[in-house]
Amino acid sequence: MESTETEERRRGAKRSSDDEDRPRRRDSEAARKKRRVQEEPTPVVSGRFLTAAVIVLGLTVLPMSNLGSMFEPKDPTIPKPNTWTVGSKATVAITLITADYNKLFCAHDKEFSGYHCGFKTENEPWPRDPSAPLDDNKAKVIQPYRTWLDNQLVLVAGLWAQPAVATRLHREPAGGVEEDKLARFVVECQVSFIGKMDGVKLRWGPGQWTNPDMNPMLAKPESCKIIEAEAP
Repeated sequence: MESTETEERRRGAKRSSDDEDRPRRRDSEAARKKRRVQEEPTPVVSGRFLTAAVIVLGLTVLPMSNLGSMFEPKDPTIPKPNTWTVGSKATVAITLITADYNKLFCAHDKEFSGYHCGFKTENEPWPRDPSAPLDDNKAKVIQPYRTWLDNQLVLVAGLWAQPAVATRLHREPAGGVEEDKLARFVVECQVSFIGKMDGVKLRWGPGQWTNPDMNPMLAKPESCKIIEAEAP
């Protein structure tokens, strides 16, 4: 009997000891978890996430800010007609099709620095110089044009004799081709202004003579290049 009671007391003491140990073990486990949470490093934004964030920022913020305009392509810096004066130089961009070679004319009865219109009057062509070559790409002929982007009137002498423009005319002759089949292109020229043509008449097509609203400036090209072109 005494042995049984002694065994029961031992078991009771062990259960009591285990019960006392359980809170301590739970407290110890909680402390370890707390330390692990505190010791975890702060996540660093890098790699793919950072790249994606930069792209999203660029797509949403830059278009709405002035910074976006810094990366947009710029049109050529071309002085406006109100800055053109006789004796000055400028960059002029002109839009053309090769049919303009035989389509655009002006009429005036005077020469300007050795250049002249294709007609003296609306019904009288300028007489041909017997000593001139049979085909010199209208090297001495003045023709009316419109500037690219702002559609301003300018008279240019000998434009088709410039190498880049002459090459384009040779590569895409207009004879027998409908105008809407010809590719429009843009020529940028460095020019010097040699006069202002008072009383000139302009012809933009057969029988289409007009008087301009202003006395247009006459320019002589010094060099030209094609800057915009569609495939013919």
